[in-house]
Amino acid sequence: MKLRNLSLASFLLGVAACGAAQGVEETPGASLGAAPVSMGDVTRVVNASGKIVPRDEVMVGSEVSGRILQVEVDFNSRVKQGDVLAIIDPQSFENRVRQLSSRLEAANADTRVREASINRAEVNLSQAETVLRRQEDLFSQNAVSQARLDEALRTVGVARADLELNRAQLESALASVNQIQAELATARLDLERTTITSPIDGVIIDRKIDPGQTVQASFSAPELFALAADLSDIRVEAQIVESDVAGLDEGDVAKFSVDAYPDLSVEGAVEQLRLKSQEANNIVTYVAVVAAKNDDNKLMPGMTANLEIITDVKSGVLRIPAQADRFRPSPDQIAVWQEEGTEEIEPDANPLSPVYSRLERIGMSPTDIASTRETLERATAPLIEVINDPTRTFLHTPTRIRLAELTENILSTQLNPAIYSQYRALLAAERNIRDANLWVLTETGKMRRQPVRLGLSDGAFIEVISGLETGQQVVTGIRQSGAGGGGRPGGRPGARG
Repeated sequence: MKLRNLSLASFLLGVAACGAAQGVEETPGASLGAAPVSMGDVTRVVNASGKIVPRDEVMVGSEVSGRILQVEVDFNSRVKQGDVLAIIDPQSFENRVRQLSSRLEAANADTRVREASINRAEVNLSQAETVLRRQEDLFSQNAVSQARLDEALRTVGVARADLELNRAQLESALASVNQIQAELATARLDLERTTITSPIDGVIIDRKIDPGQTVQASFSAPELFALAADLSDIRVEAQIVESDVAGLDEGDVAKFSVDAYPDLSVEGAVEQLRLKSQEANNIVTYVAVVAAKNDDNKLMPGMTANLEIITDVKSGVLRIPAQADRFRPSPDQIAVWQEEGTEEIEPDANPLSPVYSRLERIGMSPTDIASTRETLERATAPLIEVINDPTRTFLHTPTRIRLAELTENILSTQLNPAIYSQYRALLAAERNIRDANLWVLTETGKMRRQPVRLGLSDGAFIEVISGLETGQQVVTGIRQSGAGGGGRPGGRPGARG
């Protein structure tokens, strides 16, 4: 019993010491939990999952049909470019080559015959022209009749026509030779294609054929093998939710592990963020390709990778715990714990105020801003009513998301492209900066509301842009004794209290 009482006393002393270390002020029945504003690092991390894929994956198929005679490789076989993977029965293709070779020889022989015929026709034409000239001389001397002269003219005409005929036949023979040569080249190429070779250096990750199997390539090339390039250099195709895409850039450091080796942490870098979106169950995602090394070949294609992608890092900045931003005291708690004499800061009830501020800063005219404001407030009034209702905090986050989407849709149609482009640029520059009202612990053990500007958040800590100094204490909760009521959770982190 004494040992038990001693243990209980030690536990109570430990709790008291812990409360003092965290800056906890106690009052009867309740206490303020606080944490110091400190200097440190804030890292934004995007969590995602993806599939490991080879750097390059090639599907090897067949461009010719036939029966598989040999398969020279198996699963996991390492091959070099040009290595033989399989052989299709070449007999029919060899016969086709021999047949076309014979036809080509016959066509070449016919060509030579046509060339000889042209030579003969040229000789006949030359002789006929000589006879014609002689007959013309004799006719001028009245030594021959008109009939003999006409016969000489006819002979020349026939010889000339015969020469043109033989030349045309030679052209036809040459065209036939060219056609057969093309067919022979195709046949020889098909014969070469009966030997399936590797197009790259890599490893066989899939084999879809066996010896004796027949492949048909009539309409499409059947896939025979799947080759992966060197698996020491892999890629992870990570699915990134659209809300996490902002700030994700090429070169961002990514760390991941796989279920097979939970203690193995692999580091890589974002190589590409693909523009094509994918939608499933109303969730839009984008593919980020992460490049990594796999020197020991432990990681295999198809493994599921659990990734942490570091999209932004700020070192040595002022920061507060995220609990302080989520702290939402009830009106009764504010009445009890708020420092007397401090002015009550009324939160801005219009979450569209930052939008109007940006429109002013990009130089829109007051008239155009007023017109845009009227359109926005008329369309978003039901959503703003939900956001400003403290009894519906569980709806604040999804409602703010819908409000942001609706606002962007209206601005994209209301503003001209140049102004909207400026607005988007300013919004991107401020994507991690927002205004908030936090509760700060005072010297009297009470709390007062403090307007601040917050920046990057990693879920545990939030960067402080302005409004706080090192050494100040921010309230993180109000703990009730017994049942333990507390500050109300809810609302988007950083929403005004």
